[in-house]
Amino acid sequence: MAPTQLEIKVRALQRLVKEEKYYINELEEQKAHIERLKQDPQIDQYDLKKQVEVMEDTKRLLPKFYEKVEQFFADLSNFVKEYQGEEDLTEAKKALESAKVVLDKNKSA
Repeated sequence: MAPTQLEIKVRALQRLVKEEKYYINELEEQKAHIERLKQDPQIDQYDLKKQVEVMEDTKRLLPKFYEKVEQFFADLSNFVKEYQGEEDLTEAKKALESAKVVLDKNKSA
């Protein structure tokens, strides 16, 4: 059976919440890697520069990512408010709560 619109919207938001953890972890790991490279007296400056560029790319990606989370959050939120079907909304509400935590954390940062 094909997934319903509710299931699709819930899974999409859940995926984005999960991706946020990966992006944050990647950013932290990249920062730590750069610090280790800075401590190495034999490091090639080109290599260091490239690693800094990788970190900056991840930082530039995050604002667009959070905009996407906001869009999916609003879409699911509106869908749930207007939903007239008989599907259980528990997973949708959990996904909305998780996304709200991600968005609130981003706004306070």
